[in-house]
Amino acid sequence: MKKELIDSPWDFTLYEENNLKFLEVIYCNSFVDFSREFKLEKDELNYNFEELKKLAEDIRNDYEKYKNREIKE
Repeated sequence: MKKELIDSPWDFTLYEENNLKFLEVIYCNSFVDFSREFKLEKDELNYNFEELKKLAEDIRNDYEKYKNREIKE
């Protein structure tokens, strides 16, 4: 079962499931808002709130760098 750990509205939500952590990043466009989930790795597993905010912004700005970690339903 997916457990919500941290929520930053309109920015990101941190989840944990089966001992793995995932960052759901919100993309806000003028017409359509959507989200994508990414598996956290290594040091990211222990990031604090501010570090997670920076990571979410980096993911939004450089999707290509993180796309191999995207969780697709």
